[in-house]
Amino acid sequence: MKTIQYSLKAIILLSMLTGLLSLNTIGQTDFNLSDYKNPDYQYRSLDFGLGLTGNNSINKSDYSDNYTNKRNNNSFNGNLISDYYSTKNSKYYQGSQNYRFNFSTYGSKNKTEAGISTLSESTNKANSQYLSVAVNSSNRFYNSRKRFVETNLNFSGELGNSTSKNTSDIKTYPYSYKNQSGNYLISASIPLLVGTGRIEEVQDARLAVYILDDLLKSGDLTRTPDKEEILALSEFITQTKNQRFFDSRIRKIAEITAIDSFLTANGLKGQSDASYYTLINDNWDNSNGPVRATGRRFSIGVAPGFDTEFDKATDYSVDSTNSTAFSYFKSKNTDQLDSWNLDAIAQFVCEKPINLTWQRSSSASLGYSLYSSNSIYKTYNDDMQTGEIKDSEKSPNFSVGITHSYGYYPNSRTSIRFGANAYLQQYWRDRKTDDGLTVTNDETNIVSNLFLNCNYYFSPQLRFSVYVNEAYQFTKEIVNGTGGNPNDVTKANYFSSNINASITYSLF
Repeated sequence: MKTIQYSLKAIILLSMLTGLLSLNTIGQTDFNLSDYKNPDYQYRSLDFGLGLTGNNSINKSDYSDNYTNKRNNNSFNGNLISDYYSTKNSKYYQGSQNYRFNFSTYGSKNKTEAGISTLSESTNKANSQYLSVAVNSSNRFYNSRKRFVETNLNFSGELGNSTSKNTSDIKTYPYSYKNQSGNYLISASIPLLVGTGRIEEVQDARLAVYILDDLLKSGDLTRTPDKEEILALSEFITQTKNQRFFDSRIRKIAEITAIDSFLTANGLKGQSDASYYTLINDNWDNSNGPVRATGRRFSIGVAPGFDTEFDKATDYSVDSTNSTAFSYFKSKNTDQLDSWNLDAIAQFVCEKPINLTWQRSSSASLGYSLYSSNSIYKTYNDDMQTGEIKDSEKSPNFSVGITHSYGYYPNSRTSIRFGANAYLQQYWRDRKTDDGLTVTNDETNIVSNLFLNCNYYFSPQLRFSVYVNEAYQFTKEIVNGTGGNPNDVTKANYFSSNINASITYSLF
């Protein structure tokens, strides 16, 4: 109860703060963001990241009984990350492509010397490598009636291995002198949908209104722009923002110059003092978001997918029956899981800018999935198989979810979003093991949330945020009895309240 009271106080205080800090627009108050239609554009970006980390430490301790302990630790870590993103919008196509690549490597050496007169030495060397790739592609092909065919691809792959070696002057047998492990994971799904409707991002139109409104207030415009001029500037901003540059300074100069040329060519530019260029630059940097959208879209289709995962671990050991007889042996275990699913899905999304400062968002989803998996676990001693466990599961499931929220954006510094969502998922599991045991169970999950998220930017670097969430979850599981035993029924209810307030300062 106290958490809820604190949440209400935070909401009231933030609302008062928003009311004090927001200013009503002077012009363009009747402009409808939904009237804006994006021109054809394509945006592309490629990011690279390279990281190197090294560490070295030496610790030495001497004790009164002449016992000495010395430790030397060395490690390094390196990683390479690349990320390519592309989005394209035209009358007959909407889509985005994202390709990610990540490679990292790690190595370490830990050496310990301990003893009194004669120091015994032990060393551990380890190294590992990790590689991952991911592809996410979304493609909607439209006809003239805003009906579309959607083909998507979601793919991810991971590959990793590690090795650890141990040496020591003093061994306790059996002694493990080497460990190796490796794994790979591949996951893919190909949603195929058909639908109707279209959603357009319109934050560029909101940016145009911010620029024109500030210039009008400062007296830097010759007159109040009409609706057609606002739409023309919005389209010009979209085209300007999506041009390619390799130098951020040249980009900024070209963008501000382009906006100035547009206002001059349309007879809107008034005096050209410092406030004129300062206001354009300030809005260009700080009034570029958040994302606003308009339209509705409904789609239905199927999404086949599969996952495969393999893990292997090997241990190399030595044992001694006496001081001269040694035996070396290797133990290994492997674990492989293969699964596939076929989802039937229906989705509805609606975005509505109520006016310049209010946004309404709704979404609903419905799905039924066929899921099947098989796993096999094997153990080996000196490359001879000693055990095997197989497991298979069929788990069809049904899900339905709905979200409804409102966004309030009184100025370029403030954003408030609040709403509710509810989600239901029903599972029917049938699990079989290689010993003939069959376990069936039904599981129902219901989750609902009330949420509030507020942000206020004192500057582009300094942000005050408040997040409030009230959640409820109900879970019911029925394990069907076998051999005449009754069913085992478990029910659980969870309530949680969460409030988080933070101040963030970003260095960029």
